[in-house]
Amino acid sequence: MKHRLMAAAGLAAVLLGAAACGNGSGSTGSTGKIDTRGDTSATGTLTVWLQVDAQSSWPNAVKAATTSFHKKFPKVKVKVSYQAWNDHLTKLDAALTGTHVPDVVEMGDTETTSYLANGAFRDLTDSKNLFADSANWNSGLAASCTYEGKVYCVPYYSGSRIVFYRKDMFAKAGISAPPKTLAELMTDGGKLNKKYGSDPKFSAFYMPGKFWYSAMSFVQDAGGTIATKKGDKWVGGLDSPAAIKGLTQWKALSDQLSKASKTNDEAHPQQYTVMAQGHVAMMYGLGWEGGSVSADGNGGNPKLKDSIGSFAMPSGSGKQAMQSFAGGSDLAITAKSQHPDWAAAWTAAMTSQSNETLLMKAGNVPNTTTLLEQAKSDPTLSAAASSATDSWMVPIATGWPKVEKSNILQNGLSAIATGSQSVADACKQMNQQVEQALNAS
Repeated sequence: MKHRLMAAAGLAAVLLGAAACGNGSGSTGSTGKIDTRGDTSATGTLTVWLQVDAQSSWPNAVKAATTSFHKKFPKVKVKVSYQAWNDHLTKLDAALTGTHVPDVVEMGDTETTSYLANGAFRDLTDSKNLFADSANWNSGLAASCTYEGKVYCVPYYSGSRIVFYRKDMFAKAGISAPPKTLAELMTDGGKLNKKYGSDPKFSAFYMPGKFWYSAMSFVQDAGGTIATKKGDKWVGGLDSPAAIKGLTQWKALSDQLSKASKTNDEAHPQQYTVMAQGHVAMMYGLGWEGGSVSADGNGGNPKLKDSIGSFAMPSGSGKQAMQSFAGGSDLAITAKSQHPDWAAAWTAAMTSQSNETLLMKAGNVPNTTTLLEQAKSDPTLSAAASSATDSWMVPIATGWPKVEKSNILQNGLSAIATGSQSVADACKQMNQQVEQALNAS
């Protein structure tokens, strides 16, 4: 997901002072109870901003949500506009300071915090029960919708990182089944190195040095955290024994099994294109990346179509699976929406259990643990579901975009991977920088 700080000067004051006006739609302003029971006489237009992924990959879910919405509001037109990740926040910032404000917006889950803090989205705390299985929302996504104890958006879907592997390489190296523990993974990696190590480009496990989503999963798996809020201050956790343990495990994997650049991330180059070239036995990627390895075009290799398998990243702490970062999206109702009842009804339809099932079939991780448990029985979804049962989220802090923009984690991890700093020293430096960024006024 793309991230940026709020650009418009004084935007917080504008948003906090905003109040929606009633116009016969049952609107109640930026606070108060929402009524989604329906109104067959209501007329007007509901404006929804979704990312282009929905248009290309699950248009059936969007259509189903609108059909369900029209059972309650048959005369209301639903206008869905599809946005691009690279500029949607710029457009949203401009819209929020104007008069033509979308009613429902999709947000990347690491993009929400500044908007929640600045009053851009409607408080849904008292209306949470309107949304399906809200008591069992995916923990990582739910965290991204919560600010100072209040709920401001609805989890939509997430993507879980899992391990994609070459089944043919495993078989030729004498490995009969995917590893169940991190120790087994390291052993299997050694077998792959022995079989294919004569290739100077070969990586038993492709792990770029700046791949912070993977490294922080090791931290979380070991019982560590990036930072936690204590009182009014954020306290870093990257210098803790648990964090150091997790990153020591991550470095061992990088040192022993990977020939990936220690100074690049997983997107430069796109790691699936590297695996498609035939020099990689395993990589840690999002669900769509496995299919892209063997796709026809965009750097894929169709010859590998029957060779790619997947499994959940094994835990180094004796758990069933290492939990993935909860990268994904939320749906928010803008505070300036003229039609909060309509917006809530459409959002509820889009995140209903039937719709979330459609999203699962499109390769996404659903927004509730209830559906995750069902997904575990599906061979095509079980790895991702196991990796997202208790997924983790970055600190929900207004200063988090500063952490990403400054490449604090990426640079510290690269220092660990290259050996220019010890794990402990790099952790201490990252921790200090994260604290400064999160606590900056």
